[in-house]
Amino acid sequence: MMDLQNKRIAVFGVGVSGLSALRLLQALGAETIAINSGEINYWAKSPGVLDFTPMNNCYAENDPHLVSVLKTVDLVILSPGIPRDHDLLSPLHDLKIPVSGELELAYRYLESVNKLKPIVGITGTNGKTTTTTFLGEMIESDHKKVFVGGNIGIPFCDYAFDIFSGLDAVDFILLELSSFQLESIDHFQVNIAIILNLYQNHGERYKNIEDYGRSKFFITNRFTDNDVLIYPEDFPFVANWARTQKGKKLSVNTLKPECSFDLSKFKLPGIHNKVNLNFILLAAKEMKLSSNAIQKCIDTFAGVHHRIEFVDGIFGLPKFKAYNDAKSTNWDATITAVAAMEDIKAPLYLIIGGKKRGHGDSILPYLDFLKERVSCFYLIGEMAGEIEAEIKGIVRYNKTETLEATLMEMRKNFSEVEGVLLFSPGFPSFDQFKNYVHRGEHFVGLVRGKI
Repeated sequence: MMDLQNKRIAVFGVGVSGLSALRLLQALGAETIAINSGEINYWAKSPGVLDFTPMNNCYAENDPHLVSVLKTVDLVILSPGIPRDHDLLSPLHDLKIPVSGELELAYRYLESVNKLKPIVGITGTNGKTTTTTFLGEMIESDHKKVFVGGNIGIPFCDYAFDIFSGLDAVDFILLELSSFQLESIDHFQVNIAIILNLYQNHGERYKNIEDYGRSKFFITNRFTDNDVLIYPEDFPFVANWARTQKGKKLSVNTLKPECSFDLSKFKLPGIHNKVNLNFILLAAKEMKLSSNAIQKCIDTFAGVHHRIEFVDGIFGLPKFKAYNDAKSTNWDATITAVAAMEDIKAPLYLIIGGKKRGHGDSILPYLDFLKERVSCFYLIGEMAGEIEAEIKGIVRYNKTETLEATLMEMRKNFSEVEGVLLFSPGFPSFDQFKNYVHRGEHFVGLVRGKI
């Protein structure tokens, strides 16, 4: 695969990972073709695309000529956001034209130049970003070099390009891995695999949790007896699968997490963060990180942006504490965030809503838990009306539609009241925002009175 000189390679989806793949492919001498949805004059002229692909090799997804163009390529690199059963890809199967992902491209290049290092892959439904970031800082605390990337926002191809450019290799490669990314791996191999949990998610892509889980389980497809799998023992679907895998197997009890390190300075709220720490500690032991480095990171790690992030200073609500959990895109993440607030003895006000998923949208399975803990619900986004129809007459709520209207309403009614404002939407952001980061930054700006 890595002899790409003069090969025709199509990159389908030119988001962050697609642009990274285009850059590496151009460096390796391939002829690149870029494909994306939307108006071609808009996305093709956005920063980066034309640096790596000529305009006459840029195609809109609905271009009628694209089917014949794709039949001439040697390889397709598929964005994680595009399903593998997309209509454009169907003719390629009969022609035996491989469809791969950006992870696979980077891996094969690093393997071809003998620059692979131990790879730690972290997947699951919730907690991936916090766990990946936490473990990355722990590795650095032990004075080791680490590349932290993948679904966390820095493509693996960025690291491969750095190696191509002559930079030194790191000691460890640490990757957050989504189910979408794992669908498009083949040769890619993880040496320490962590599956944190598994809840129904991405209803737009997977009909049931079994389909979703199987995509996560690709993480061990090339496991050897020397590799390590760390999994939650009290998720039966995961545990039953884990027992059939090769390699060393370690499990975490997510209901009763235990820790031999001092947690007196541990800053992350909620039992779920202690569970994540248990996964991290097992991986750290396998990586032979020092106890001093581990304890130092436990004492200092403050969490990640947009995941139950404390926001200091809430404009117009001086007696309120605010938490930004904009990364929540499913009910289980929101339940986790609400549970994490239980040690704070003040009324809880929850902002929920976002883009409709199509599966698993109903609040009803979680309403008993939420109504015991939430003083008032604020409903925003595309899902506001559907949630209202389910909770009307059962709980106190306000359909405010937008974050701006929510904060205005709260400042009007609760300016002298003590409370906790939790923004944990439980749904994707794309109805009103570019992504969860944009959503979280907007919330923080409103809370601080800067918007």
